[in-house]
Amino acid sequence: MKNILIKYFLSCFLLIISCVTYGQKKSKVADSLKVLLQSSTDTIRVKLLNDIAYQYLADFPEEASKYANDALLQSQNINYTNGEITAINHLGLSYYYRSNYDKALEYFNKALVISRVEGSKFKEAVTYNNIGLVYDDKADYNKALDNYFKALNLAEKNNDKRLVANITNNVAVIYQNQGKFDEALDFHKKALKLKEEIKNIKGVGNSLHNIALLYKLKGDYEKSLEYNFKALEIRKSIDDLNGTALTLNNIGSVYETMEQYDKAFTYFEQSLDLRKNLKDQYGLAVTTFSLGSNYCSRKQYEKGLGYMNDALEKAKAIGAKELLKGGYEAIALVYAEQKNFSKAYEYQKLLMQIKDSILNSETAKQINELQTKYESEKQQKEIELITKNNQIQALELNKNKLWMWVLLATVLLVLSLASLLYNRYQIKQKANLLLEHRNSEITLQKKEITDSINYAKRIQESILPPKEHWKKMLPESFIFYRPKDIVSGDFYWIEQKNEVVCFAAVDCTGHGVPGALMSVVGFNLLTQAVNEMHLTQPSEILKHLDAGVTKTLRQSVEGKGVKDGMDLSLCSLNKVTNELQYAGAFNSLYYIKNGEFKEIKSDKFPIGVNLDGVVDNYNNHSIQLQKGDSVYLFSDGYADQFGGPKGKKFKYNQLKNLLISISDKSIDEQQKLVANAFDSWKGNLEQVDDVLIIGVRV
Repeated sequence: MKNILIKYFLSCFLLIISCVTYGQKKSKVADSLKVLLQSSTDTIRVKLLNDIAYQYLADFPEEASKYANDALLQSQNINYTNGEITAINHLGLSYYYRSNYDKALEYFNKALVISRVEGSKFKEAVTYNNIGLVYDDKADYNKALDNYFKALNLAEKNNDKRLVANITNNVAVIYQNQGKFDEALDFHKKALKLKEEIKNIKGVGNSLHNIALLYKLKGDYEKSLEYNFKALEIRKSIDDLNGTALTLNNIGSVYETMEQYDKAFTYFEQSLDLRKNLKDQYGLAVTTFSLGSNYCSRKQYEKGLGYMNDALEKAKAIGAKELLKGGYEAIALVYAEQKNFSKAYEYQKLLMQIKDSILNSETAKQINELQTKYESEKQQKEIELITKNNQIQALELNKNKLWMWVLLATVLLVLSLASLLYNRYQIKQKANLLLEHRNSEITLQKKEITDSINYAKRIQESILPPKEHWKKMLPESFIFYRPKDIVSGDFYWIEQKNEVVCFAAVDCTGHGVPGALMSVVGFNLLTQAVNEMHLTQPSEILKHLDAGVTKTLRQSVEGKGVKDGMDLSLCSLNKVTNELQYAGAFNSLYYIKNGEFKEIKSDKFPIGVNLDGVVDNYNNHSIQLQKGDSVYLFSDGYADQFGGPKGKKFKYNQLKNLLISISDKSIDEQQKLVANAFDSWKGNLEQVDDVLIIGVRV
């Protein structure tokens, strides 16, 4: 025990020393520049202030903003435009590193306007690249690529290899995020080669890290680890604290994917310790979530969910919606794995809400950006007009005044007409763009809704008993299940208590998403009745279900809550004595005993909708079955289906005759005959409701 404690305190002490050493080394360059600052003036002073700001940017963005602000003020005082543009870009980056994207864009757009006026292609390229970084973090990849390629075009014309390498790397990351792995690898390798040529050690570390991530996405984990460890070695050697934390997290992620959870945990912890010393809230949220996921992978769900929810709070604080989206989805899956379906749906609803929020904010953002673009182009035209007018005035000073005024009036008239035509063209273009965006928005909304419903289907499918689980309890049985939509209001349920198997065919009010939500409530209450309340008598189970639905949906005479319920037939079969017990709400029971068809009528009141607060009592029926007898449970969907030569309902009499005719067949053959009869009757007509039939042979 003593040795363990010694090792623990030693490791903590070494970590503290490493952090202090990092702070000392990182600040050496800045300290040297500060010494020079004391004896400098004018443009030299501005350059030094900007250099100090740059040294602090990634790890101490708040400190960087102080020096950048000072550089901006002094640049403006001495009319030093180059220094002003650099300072504004540094201010934008200081907000970018603190995840304040709106403020970052505000400064970058200012820098862009001044760069254009001054004709500085290098500064313009730098600014476009910075704007691309913001849109990349915001997952607006089309806008990010648009800005990166503008920056790349300018940087290549300027023959600036360092800038070209950085932008090439950023383009690769975008392709990577879009799943275009081959294109991403090409750009990553180009960036790495350029960085090695110019001996940009930090940049080489970044490229190695990104190539490692790409190989992980391609499923080549050994290659990913190889590049990750190369990146880690370089980043540690130059005291790149942010980069080291990121690579440690990624190494942990690779081991997590390889199911080497203990190794993964070690690297996640190292990453978290480093990120706590930084003010990178986004990175802290990512690593915290990684640790939570690791605990869940090792079945330590309570700890894992604690870390995950802590990460969500951090993501909420900085407005990182993509992190929230991934977090909600992962937590929903954890709860589904635990079969805590109410919690799974709670987080699924949060996931749908954040998706809607992202969609709405993106739409508003697109409209604002269109307006900003229009104003920016208008401002650019005004700048060009002023420049042209100044040139005209300079050329005409030595000419006759009359000709000067005539020429000027003519130019102004032409420019006015051109401006009018241009404005009309811009308005039309803007309208067309808005129309295109709205059409895209509608298409995206449809996809988002379908994605959400498909996700709900996955959760509902995980609720339903697997075929092998069902067959283990009732080997001689079949289930014919046809949801009308992607998700269903009908569901089948089974549980076993000692020698008694309880099973049911349930029809919730409605179909699609509303019905599916009701099915989760019903499934949980039925399972609770058997496993927690130890009930096996069908009438008692229905009574528990009736009370539970009324309470869960807050149904009352005052009109509050949901007025929906469910119809069902529920049986319990003693596998030793072959005694079958049945209770039903609106759904009857058909059974064939000694070759003779029989029916037990259900009670005519549904589950739930007890507005007076009084729980219903259901009749319990007992039947002594023999080997070879058959039992059939069903919802109303089969009998209510329109079809046949006259497009009429199938009806219950025809269903009875069908079941009688197939009762002597094998279970598998019965299922095929039921399916064929339904498809033949329905033909090309639309399915009107969810369909469920359960057949059991004793």
